[in-house]
Amino acid sequence: MTERILNARSLPLLGQAIRGLRTARGLTQAQLAARAGVSRQWVVAVERGETRGLEVGLVMRVLDEIGASLVVRDDVGDAGDR
Repeated sequence: MTERILNARSLPLLGQAIRGLRTARGLTQAQLAARAGVSRQWVVAVERGETRGLEVGLVMRVLDEIGASLVVRDDVGDAGDR
């Protein structure tokens, strides 16, 4: 399987990535929610890029259920502070 990197630099982009991976895995929002131990409404909100109720631990559980991970990348590197 080829590794894909999806841009999740903002909450809406994170939501798009989760939705795309969920549908690629053939899961409904309800199925993903049940597997991750969150509500379907929570999955809907995350996929819409909404911040209310967004907890990193829950996002990590959802990503784990769809076989994805969160990567933190240093966009500044040696260029100095932004």
